[in-house]
Amino acid sequence: MATPQKRDDPFRFVRVFSDVACVSAAWLIAYYLRFSTWIESPKGIPDPSVYIKLIPFIAIIWLGVLSSNGFLRRSGRHRSAFTEALDIIQSHSLAVLAFIAFTYFYEEYRYSRVTIVIFAILSPTFTITARSIIRKMLRRRRRNVPPKKTLIIASTDLLQEAITVAVSDAHEPYKIERIVTVGEKGQVPDNLPVQPIAEPKDWQKFLIDEGIQKVVIAARNRDYSWLDQNLDAITEQVSDVQMIPDLFRYTRFSAGLENVRGVPVINVHSSPLDTTGQVLKRLLDIAGSTFGLLLSAPVMLVCAFLVKLTSRGPIFYRQERMGIDGRPFQMLKFRSMPIDAERKSGAVWATAGDNRATFIGRIMRRTSIDELPQLFNILNGDMSLVGPRPERPVFVQDFRKKIPGYMLRHKVKAGLTGWAQVNGWRGNTSLEKRIECDLYYIQNWSFKLDLKILFLTAFKVISDKNAY
Repeated sequence: MATPQKRDDPFRFVRVFSDVACVSAAWLIAYYLRFSTWIESPKGIPDPSVYIKLIPFIAIIWLGVLSSNGFLRRSGRHRSAFTEALDIIQSHSLAVLAFIAFTYFYEEYRYSRVTIVIFAILSPTFTITARSIIRKMLRRRRRNVPPKKTLIIASTDLLQEAITVAVSDAHEPYKIERIVTVGEKGQVPDNLPVQPIAEPKDWQKFLIDEGIQKVVIAARNRDYSWLDQNLDAITEQVSDVQMIPDLFRYTRFSAGLENVRGVPVINVHSSPLDTTGQVLKRLLDIAGSTFGLLLSAPVMLVCAFLVKLTSRGPIFYRQERMGIDGRPFQMLKFRSMPIDAERKSGAVWATAGDNRATFIGRIMRRTSIDELPQLFNILNGDMSLVGPRPERPVFVQDFRKKIPGYMLRHKVKAGLTGWAQVNGWRGNTSLEKRIECDLYYIQNWSFKLDLKILFLTAFKVISDKNAY
């Protein structure tokens, strides 16, 4: 079976060359600004060759990082300038960290930290500017290229999606000549560029007579029998054919496509975090949990002493919870109840007025101090600072039967705090609202959103009325 090919992008080389040129220029200009301007240099001005010889390594590091997180493979055909700029900033931040690590192992010479800071600012700035110039050049070229005559073939309720795909290419202009609806006829939108026509009896003659150069197909699964009968006739006459898979009713996230030994595989619930996002989130978890452990160490020592002093049993309570992809892990908490608290009741959810907790335990629960040991879970990689709160497997088995989409919350690591918690859905509150918040967080994840949730947690979750 032939390996599936991505849609050709003739301008990818131009963008890659531009990115490398921008990064190299940023390094040279950073050296100039550091040592040839008003900024004082107590240790003198180093020989330029010491910095120039790093350019090949910089190019390799940047190409490696940008390629590993998929940035170089994104053509930019259907992405906004703002989205591309965010990708550049995230990718370059990761590349700068890799570059700093490289300079420490490269040789004993210590490169100027001011130069690296200036470089870290100039590098994404130059790349964003260059990409913007390339984008404008392509748009100008687009105005001078005759538009491709495009045919839309779609189920009625997928017409808008098909039209969006047809007209969103930033490189080549398209003109929608005809629209053909297939399958069950429904309400046709009013704002179509042309009115739908009846399905032609002879596709070969129709495509030749109309001079169609591109076809966009968006059919529901129930209409795929139509494709079996007509797709060969269409692809034999038109070389540019795009198909939109019917995945909308199966997933709430973006579906992912991967190539498994030449076989195209669609992941219905693809991970919402790309490589860059995962790395940034993990770096935040390591830094945040380390800082949190150092900051809370005195409080944790006092709590450990009080727990041991006021009741028999271990200081920490280990409880099995379900994490990313449904994998169980042992979550740590300060023990807030007697060791035999669930002997008679079994696994039950804590509710207001729960009198099983010890005196010290009630105080720790009310202030959420009992959750502090989970910083060790975060440092170990079992949890994240931000994400859906983990539940016990016995509860998960019950919730997944009652609440549609419940298991989707396990597409990311469980968190110490989350969007549901800062919005008041904590403890014995509406499960539906909590799941709604969890899915919103996963669908709209960003590094900025994580920081926002952590900021809100400091003011809200610690004194939440639903903490017990």
